Amino acid sequence: MRNQLMKFSNETIGVLKNFATINPSIVFKPGSTVRTISPQKTVMAAATISETVDQQAGVYDLSRLLATLSLFENADVEFGSDRFTIKGGRSEVNYTYTSESLIVSPPDKDIVVPNPEATVNVTWQDIDSVIRATGVLQLPEVAFSSDGSTIKLSAVDSKTSTADKYEVVVAEGVETEPFNMIIKTDNLKLVPTDYEVTLSSKGMAHFKSDVVQYWIAIESR
Repeated sequence: MRNQLMKFSNETIGVLKNFATINPSIVFKPGSTVRTISPQKTVMAAATISETVDQQAGVYDLSRLLATLSLFENADVEFGSDRFTIKGGRSEVNYTYTSESLIVSPPDKDIVVPNPEATVNVTWQDIDSVIRATGVLQLPEVAFSSDGSTIKLSAVDSKTSTADKYEVVVAEGVETEPFNMIIKTDNLKLVPTDYEVTLSSKGMAHFKSDVVQYWIAIESR
C-alpha cells in the first residue's frame, strides 16, 4: 500500500525555510505539527501546517531537501518507509531519510513558561526595527525591559555600559515588577509576523503567533 501523495503549501515551505536557520536537520513526525530545536537547545519552535504527515522521516540537511523540491513545479511528495519520493511531470527523485540518531530533536510537547513576569503583544514592525538596529549599530543582543509600567524592546550590548542603544516602547500602563531580560540576537530567527510574547525571568521568552511559536532562552537578567 502506497502512502498518500501531498504537496507542501507556500506557507509550509516558508516555515521549513525558517526552521532550517534554527537547526539544519529535522524529524517529521505523523500529524500536522512540525518542531525543531537548535543544536545548543537555546531555541525551540513548533508550527501547525495545513498538511498531514503520515510517516516519520529524518532529514539531515533540510535546506537541501527544500532545494530539491524547488527543482519541480508544484511537486508531489510521498513519505515512504525509508525515503521521500518527489514527483513532478515526467521527473522523479528518491530522497533517502537520515537516521534520527544523527539529529538533535525537540520534545514532543510544548514548554510551559514558568512564572512569567509579563505578556505583551509585539508587532513585527517593532521586532524587525530592533533586529535591524542590532545590525546597524553592531549590537549583539536585544532586551525586553520594564520600569514597572512601560515595557520596551531594545537593541543592546549588555556587557558594555557605554554602548549605543536603540529602543521602542511596546506596551504602556502595564503593571509589572521592573525587569531587564536579554536575548542573543542570533536566537531571534522568527517568521515575520506579529507575536504575543510571554517573558519569564526563569530564563525563557515565548513568542506565539497563529501559526508558529518559539521558546527562546533568556541569557541574562
